[in-house]
Amino acid sequence: MNDQPNQPSEAGDEFRLDELLLAFEEGTLSEADRQALNERLRTDPAARTEFARLQMLSIALQEESGRSPGPSSSSAFTPQTDSSLDQSVGLNPSATEPFSRIWNDRSVLRWAFAAAAAVLVAVSVRWVQLETRATQVATQSGAGVNLPADRVATEEPTSSGIAVVTQLVDANEAVLLPSHNGANTIRKSLAVNAALQPGSIALDSGWAQIEFLSGATVVLHGPAEMELVSSAEAIMHRGRIRAEVPPAARGFVVRTNDMKVVDLGTEFGLEVSDEGANVQVFDGEVELHTQSKQPQLVQAGNSLRKGKSVESGLQPSDMTPDRFVDAAKLQQLAETQQLARYRRWQQHSESLRNDPRLIAYFAMDTPLRGERFLKNDTVPRESDLDGAIVGATVTEGRWATKSALQFKRPGDRVRVNVPGEFGSLTMATWVRIDSLDRWYNSLFLTDSYQRGEPHWQILDTGQIHFSVRPSTDGADGEPSVGPPHYIALSPSFWNPSLSGQWLHLAVVYDVDAATTTHYLNGDVLSVDHIPAHQLVRTTRIGMASIGNWSTPLEPDEHYAIRNLNGSMDELAIFAAALSPTEIKEMVEHGKP
Repeated sequence: MNDQPNQPSEAGDEFRLDELLLAFEEGTLSEADRQALNERLRTDPAARTEFARLQMLSIALQEESGRSPGPSSSSAFTPQTDSSLDQSVGLNPSATEPFSRIWNDRSVLRWAFAAAAAVLVAVSVRWVQLETRATQVATQSGAGVNLPADRVATEEPTSSGIAVVTQLVDANEAVLLPSHNGANTIRKSLAVNAALQPGSIALDSGWAQIEFLSGATVVLHGPAEMELVSSAEAIMHRGRIRAEVPPAARGFVVRTNDMKVVDLGTEFGLEVSDEGANVQVFDGEVELHTQSKQPQLVQAGNSLRKGKSVESGLQPSDMTPDRFVDAAKLQQLAETQQLARYRRWQQHSESLRNDPRLIAYFAMDTPLRGERFLKNDTVPRESDLDGAIVGATVTEGRWATKSALQFKRPGDRVRVNVPGEFGSLTMATWVRIDSLDRWYNSLFLTDSYQRGEPHWQILDTGQIHFSVRPSTDGADGEPSVGPPHYIALSPSFWNPSLSGQWLHLAVVYDVDAATTTHYLNGDVLSVDHIPAHQLVRTTRIGMASIGNWSTPLEPDEHYAIRNLNGSMDELAIFAAALSPTEIKEMVEHGKP
């Protein structure tokens, strides 16, 4: 951080606060900036609220994951604060009482109260740490505190969508088309597990399985175009579908330009072509509405065809159920496709291992169950680069036959030691994010973040954060020596509908071009130009963690919760700046 505190301006006020809080969490806060942050917290209620919110979230997550209700849990957070600090943060010391007495009197409800109070006290302690330096924690014996009357309100996360893509098999040009109302202005590729808003989707060939939130499932066979109207209604413009509608979704409607099919709890096929529309009922019955006649019930085993002209009526036609792929058949096709893609990735991975630019490569394809080390797969093999798995569990990777590592608890990580000095760096990984509920969600972080060491993580805002420290620690607590680090922050890419999807993330730190480039699924998210005085030409890694950050130095030390909440499948680190084409090839050969 800069040793000269900036004066907050209206335009940069929030950014400046975020910058100071970020440096505080990373331990890179200079003395000048520490004073600036203290002053901001003393004088700005909104800043105190933000500080408390973030600290409470971090500590509450730590408590929740590491302890169960019971008297013993309170001992870990024995309140240690003073009355002046309580007044500063708006707490009420007069309403406090010792935790021990609380536990003797009540049980579960009291535990919840005490836990919340402990969290608040811990927040206060963190401010004390800020006020008096990290190693000078206030030690007054104190009592518990009440929740503040103006408790920080949190907005419940929301999502949107009327359907979900659950299968894409041999799908070519499966896209969400631009909408006429301007809600979606560009063609977007469909992805498995992606939530769909009202709008049109198109498919040149292959199959897409769409599950509507009402419960109806539609297998779309390309070439086709279908418009999603609501969770219970769609319009077929061209192509074939097979709809499976359980009783819970009865009433599901599919329209054509001059006909409406109302499902009454059944399974039916619908094909729309230049010649007209054909409805085939495989199970149950549907109700057909045309412009010229009363609704007509069509039962299982019947097929009706209607010409394109408005005057044409419904005519019996042959049943051809094999032309309409159902969900069970599509699953078989999907498994065949998955195996083929896994084999393709294996071939690419074998080639990648021999890339002389690789520093370390964790394919995570060897049997991991029961093993607590992560094999480095570079060729020639360097076993000293093997990682130590701590807490993380083995889970299914991009394919059912491949392993991955899951990081869920605060201590989960893979410890590695990567010696040497490098210049440019490229890091690339496949990651499945469950949620971004940590302030910082680690991908790959060096332990102490010394000069030349990189940090790669995702903020809870969905922005990808990458930096290389250009400064060194000052002696005896003095400010660090050197310029502040340059943070390459991508635009936010995250929304809750991406939860559970395998995403390819890559970052390229190019020393020669003085740029940092973030990638998502092979596409450039952002390019940052690094100022000359903040560019670090010699990079290092040393001790580092995959999916987490650092290790506690003292047995009773509390550490910030920064583990990835999700899974990681394959991680490659190069001592070079890979080109956009090379990043794209990694995605094409590795996508599930």
